[in-house]
Amino acid sequence: MNDKEKKFYFKKDTVYDALYISDIHYLLRKKIRNHMHKDLFKLLDHLRRQGVRFRKIFLVGDIIENWYFSSQRKLVRKYGRKTFNRLFDRIDALATPVSLKVYLIGNHDSFSYTISLPPKIDSYLKERGYMISDVYETERLVVLHGHQGQYGKFSWFLNILGVRLLHLVSHLIPSIFTVMENFYRKHFNFDRNETEAEVQEYYGILRERANQGNRLLVCGHTHQFMADQKLRVINTGDWIESGTFVIEQNGVFSGLEFKSKKKIFERYNIKP
Repeated sequence: MNDKEKKFYFKKDTVYDALYISDIHYLLRKKIRNHMHKDLFKLLDHLRRQGVRFRKIFLVGDIIENWYFSSQRKLVRKYGRKTFNRLFDRIDALATPVSLKVYLIGNHDSFSYTISLPPKIDSYLKERGYMISDVYETERLVVLHGHQGQYGKFSWFLNILGVRLLHLVSHLIPSIFTVMENFYRKHFNFDRNETEAEVQEYYGILRERANQGNRLLVCGHTHQFMADQKLRVINTGDWIESGTFVIEQNGVFSGLEFKSKKKIFERYNIKP
């Protein structure tokens, strides 16, 4: 461990202001893409046992994978609800009885030309008390997934059309999604912002479309864990490669990385 790395310790039986987490891509098979879902479960179980709770829980998009298969079909299968409950029971255990729970729709959550959730997924989340939206806004804060900085309405239509065609091709060539995932990762959002100029361009578009103004913008999407005080932007990272999330307490936003229950590191903290 680097001597400069700072461990973060959650206080037992403490209610924190907010949790922000994104890009879990739950249900994604490792044949298509490696992920850190077991590590996420370890984190959530650890927080529950510590008595940690949050007044607000923000699921900042791409929580459920819905591009490489139909998550709705998985939900309605015999043991489908049980599979979904493995994740959402753990998340909901961190809420208080009066917590606000917000599910922000990401691009991989949706298979729709209108960027909406599948109806049965929508119903499942509402039964659990989630507010579902594409953006959450207050006078000081904007929270959204972040694909809005990559897709306009027309490009989204073409993208979903392509995904639906891939679903048809996959019946003949089952490995097509693995091939396309590698292509997507190379040419689109996973490795998109490699230079400072690319970062500025992407977040410039996103900030404008989000009508950010002087507010803090919290997002995910690019899978690149970061905070920029000048831009007033926080990216929560992902649970594919980084194992990162953000908590808020007393106006301070702390970006945390999970290695194990004894090794949770604070990578940044900003107070807008």
